[in-house]
Amino acid sequence: MNYNDMAPKIGAEPIKNTEAVQQSIGNILGCPVGSMPGHPEFGCGMDKFLFEQIDLLTIQLVKEDIKYSLGRWEPRIKVLDIEVQEDLDYNRIHIKIIFYIINDPENSEREYIFAAKI
Repeated sequence: MNYNDMAPKIGAEPIKNTEAVQQSIGNILGCPVGSMPGHPEFGCGMDKFLFEQIDLLTIQLVKEDIKYSLGRWEPRIKVLDIEVQEDLDYNRIHIKIIFYIINDPENSEREYIFAAKI
């Protein structure tokens, strides 16, 4: 099952525009695994990094978790790169996801910025 399977379909295909995809990415990253009733595997495990020290290992684990979650729940995109920048003053990280939308005639790279407190 993927994220599109959970969206209501009323005689139409799911929206494939950039805004809908970016909203979906935000929903996936912002939803802790196990928090959605009826879909206990949906989401991304960003919450497990809460209070972890920001180091190279943590950053690599964050990238892998994001790539896995987006690959599983957002089949409309192909992730090209994930950049993680630490903001030690506020104990958070800024995540830039560079992707393109599959079957998009423009086939241009897009990016999504996400700030996570860890």
